Order: sequence, then structure tokens, then C-alpha cells
Amino acid sequence: MTDNFDPERGMSDKTSDFNSQKVQVTERLKKRDDDRLADAQKRREEKESSAAQNETIGFFTKGFKQEKLKVESLLEECESLSKPALTNHFDKLTVSVQNLQKFLTDSTVFLPSYEVQAAQKAINKLQAAITEKREALIPKKKFVFKGKLKKSAPVKVAETKTEDSVDGFRDTTNYALFECSFIDMCGQQLSKSEEEINNKDVALSNLSDCTIKLTGAPSAMHVNKLKDCVVLCGPISGSIFIDNCSNCSFVVACQQLRIHSTTDSKFYIHVTSRAIIEDCSNVEFAPYCFAYDQIDRHYLIAGLDRKRNNWNDIDDFNWLASDTHSPNWSLIEESEHKHWN
Repeated sequence: MTDNFDPERGMSDKTSDFNSQKVQVTERLKKRDDDRLADAQKRREEKESSAAQNETIGFFTKGFKQEKLKVESLLEECESLSKPALTNHFDKLTVSVQNLQKFLTDSTVFLPSYEVQAAQKAINKLQAAITEKREALIPKKKFVFKGKLKKSAPVKVAETKTEDSVDGFRDTTNYALFECSFIDMCGQQLSKSEEEINNKDVALSNLSDCTIKLTGAPSAMHVNKLKDCVVLCGPISGSIFIDNCSNCSFVVACQQLRIHSTTDSKFYIHVTSRAIIEDCSNVEFAPYCFAYDQIDRHYLIAGLDRKRNNWNDIDDFNWLASDTHSPNWSLIEESEHKHWN
């Protein structure tokens, strides 16, 4: 039996197989090159991204250090200034530290947590140093207590309080000038977010039967003439001044808390110093109990030490007896504590 062989067809099949194999090899080589190029591009982008981040962190570190040195230099100049010039100089120092705080806050989006904590600690030290230096060079007048007044002394206690209140707080504060404020309202649910209040002073004045919820980290808060209100606020980097309030609940965290002429109110507080009351009666205290999604980050921005809370260490400026508890304030029973979110 003889096989029928077509030389032309056999050659065509071999050529076709060869071409097919060639195409497959070419495609595999191309895919390998493409994968290698893609991998190289990815590594290059990661390197550039890492370099950009390091450059950004480096920019912050360099800028923060320079501004910190400027503040420290200004602080050293205090000793050589005359008393009339000291007030403006300390105002300049305060603004410089506020600018440094804003620089840190704006940079938290790319800084690692340890960098934020270290920078915030440095700012807190500067603030403490400025306060200490101010008190040493510009001492405040001594408080005048009713129990210490002599009958012959023509001193009006109310006027003395207004002029010599702690940290310069006065009843004549113009609350309308504050950038963030709620003023002259009744029976409303009020709120502000971190975009509105972070590192800003907040004012609440002449409010009745309102609930105020502030979820952010203000630099300070000034409160005046509130009645039947609930105030909930995130951590505050500086001080809270409360004056002339009644039948209110305050849930606040701060470095310093000053309460004046306030009655029948409850305070759920986190305070790293000692809360001070003056001309108050029936005010009660308990630990801070406000919770919301971003509060951990706001504690970081405010620089408050969460492990340090002197909520039950109250200094009553109207009570001179050291061996007897002031009748003007008390602690809220744990079974009666409230929680807000």
C-alpha cells in the first residue's frame, strides 16, 4: 500500500506550525516585558510616593522647629522688657503659639501619630512656659473675698470680681465678636462640626432651653447667661470660662475650667488642672462622658492627657476653710451619672 504524500501541503503545514509557535513565543516575550515594565513602574511610583511623603514630613519638621525656636526666643526677651511693653509682647507670644498649633493641626493628615504627639507635647510645654512667665512678670491682683473684707473698706465685691477674674475673664466680653458663636436663642438644637470650630474660640451667650453639641477641638470656650441648657463639647486645648448660668449640664474637656456666678448646674468634666468656682452654689461634678466618632483624634489635636483628669478636685474661691468641705459643690453619685453621644 502506497501513501499519498503531497510535498507542497506537508511543507505548508510545517510552515503554519512554525509561524504559530513563533507568534506564541513572541507573545510570551512581550507579556514578560510588559510585566517587567509594569513592575518597574510600580516600584518607581512607590519610591516617589515614599520620597514625597518623607519630603512632606521633613518640611513640617523643619518648619515646626524654626517656629518653635522663634517662640522660645521671644520668651527669653521677656526678661529685658519694661512692664508697659510686656502685655503686648505676651499677646504676640500667644498668637505665635496659636499659629504653631494651626500648623500642626493642618499637618495631621499626613503625619504619623508619634510625630503629632511629640509636636503637641512641645506646644503644651510652650503654653505652660508662657503662662508661668506671664504670672511671674505680670502678677495678678489678689482676689478679694467677702470673708476678708473689713467693714471700713469701701470695696464693692461685685466690681472687684469683674475686674480681677481669673485669666482676665470679664463680664464685659463682647461675645458677638467671636467667629464661632451661638447667641440669643431659645428652645433650639444647635451644633457645630470640627471644620467650624477646630482651634477656634467658641462663644455661647444668652441661651435658654437649648442643647448645644460641638464635635471638634476648639482652642477655648466662653459661656455667659445660659439657662436650662445642655452643652456637649469635644476636647478643648485651652480654657473654658463659664459665667452666670443656671440649671444647666456641661459636658466638657479642657486644660482649665473657671466657673463664676453659676447655680444648680451639673458638670461632667475632664480637666488637667484644677477646676475653679467662684460665687457658685449647688454645682455638681462627675467625670467627662461624651462619646462620638472622631473624639480620639480631637483629644490628640487638643493635646489633653486622657490619663490625667482632676474632675473631683475643685477649688472654691469663696471657701477659705481648708479642713471643711465647701457647701457650694458636690460630686454626683456614680449611679446617677449620665452618658451622651
